[in-house]
Amino acid sequence: MGFNMNLKNYRENYFDNLKLLLITLVVIGHTIEPLINSHPNIKLLYVVIYSFHMPLFVFISGYFSKDINNEEKLFSKITNIFVPYVIFQLLYSLFNIYVLKAENFKITLVYPYWITWYLLSLFIWNLILPYFCKVKYSIIISLLISILCGYDTNIGYYLSLSRTITFFPYFLMGYFTEKHHITIIRQYIAKKYAFLTLLAIFPLLYLINNKINYKWFYGSLAYSQLNSSVYPNYIIDITLYILAILISICILTLVPNKKFFFTHLGSRSMTVYVFHGFIIKLLLKYNFFHYIESFRTEIFIIILSFFIVIILSSKYINKIARVIIYPKILKQATR
Repeated sequence: MGFNMNLKNYRENYFDNLKLLLITLVVIGHTIEPLINSHPNIKLLYVVIYSFHMPLFVFISGYFSKDINNEEKLFSKITNIFVPYVIFQLLYSLFNIYVLKAENFKITLVYPYWITWYLLSLFIWNLILPYFCKVKYSIIISLLISILCGYDTNIGYYLSLSRTITFFPYFLMGYFTEKHHITIIRQYIAKKYAFLTLLAIFPLLYLINNKINYKWFYGSLAYSQLNSSVYPNYIIDITLYILAILISICILTLVPNKKFFFTHLGSRSMTVYVFHGFIIKLLLKYNFFHYIESFRTEIFIIILSFFIVIILSSKYINKIARVIIYPKILKQATR
């Protein structure tokens, strides 16, 4: 009994630490994005973050989507994703119209606004997973579909289809990954080798930063829109997949399983994800980023990102947020 409890705490601590790391990188990535065209150091950091943070985020989402054989749990989960998507798609739309004073902004549910793409894609992934997971070689097939769809300019932001297709292989990888697979990775890959691998990958990321369009990491554009004439498009795409998987394995190895004073904040990553966009858009509205000029102020903007995560993952904010993210009517519908 005691061993099982310790094992459970071990897993909870590990995944909370991992989720906290990833959501922090999401916030840093979005916070520094307005600076990447004028700050070379920031752009390199941006490329490093985007090379793996969303693939690993999607992988973890797939890992925790194993209840597909239980129709009641599956329905509850899908509902708990779609309803928040609708709520925050509307909230961000109203925010743009009435706070940011965006002209000609249309309220729509079929074109997700900025960060809400992940909620819509997550909904679609969970919807198709019960059927796709039964297909032989489904991960390889999803990768081939993703690469082929890169040649189609008609697949884009509509229903977040481009990103849904691009990141679906990571979701499937997460679904097919069992607990003992992660245990094996952590046991047989020494942390020093994982760290050295990351150091060895850095020159490649530096090359990518200088040679190809950073928008490759978005997964939302066709090859022709990325203007790559240096290397064949499918080679770049495959390289980015391999790179993301390799870095993710290293991160899975390096993330500690100990409980720290901040570990519990990882369980509140959804709150941070859906709300941090409001803060960043307000910073943009009031020209905050115009004051970021020196290396010292670049460091400050990264520290600010940490504060955003801490504030939005606080107990009091989380209590308020859960009422919006999971309204009472939703809880009654999924009982």
